[in-house]
Amino acid sequence: MPKTLHLTLTHHWWEEIAAGRKTCEYRRFTEGWRKRLNRIQRGDVIVFHRGYTNRTLTRQIKGIRVIPGLDLPNEVYDFFGKPNEDKFFEIQFNKE
Repeated sequence: MPKTLHLTLTHHWWEEIAAGRKTCEYRRFTEGWRKRLNRIQRGDVIVFHRGYTNRTLTRQIKGIRVIPGLDLPNEVYDFFGKPNEDKFFEIQFNKE
């Protein structure tokens, strides 16, 4: 039985996923996210919530990997406030 990961996104990022322009979601490499993502694997489901509304998108997870903070895409890097963290989780998912 696939597991489900629920993530709440701002309207901007939700629209980018809905349009098919974004196929990875990023989270800081913290203990909380390590615990939460440890149980998730390829083939599980990710449900994106558009803010705190009833609008959702469901995608299948392709993989989760750890990347250096400097490898974040520019727009994401700016969104995180030009972070100085060494690592981030990259959650890869299918377009639809």
